[in-house]
Amino acid sequence: MEGRKHTRFAVQLPVSFSGDQLSDGGTILNVTAEGCAITSDTVAGVGVYLQLTMQLREREEPILVDLAAVRWASATRFGVEFIKIRPEERERLKQFVKALESTS
Repeated sequence: MEGRKHTRFAVQLPVSFSGDQLSDGGTILNVTAEGCAITSDTVAGVGVYLQLTMQLREREEPILVDLAAVRWASATRFGVEFIKIRPEERERLKQFVKALESTS
């Protein structure tokens, strides 16, 4: 088993995603500054590119990931790597993950 570059933090956060052939919502199961795992009724296949809207905190604007690549998929879950995200959005994501680190 290959070691992970980033510690994953278990969460339960709403996410919506869309790509060429699909559009749905789900729940983020874990998150890092570089990617996340999602459970959903609609599972995107490996190699599919998606746009994500992640609601990390209540009463805050969701974080938009312009481009995410599906790296693995199972029956009800898939993992994505964040490829393209605006600098200000990336900074908000990093701050969120840093807050999770300090509480773990």
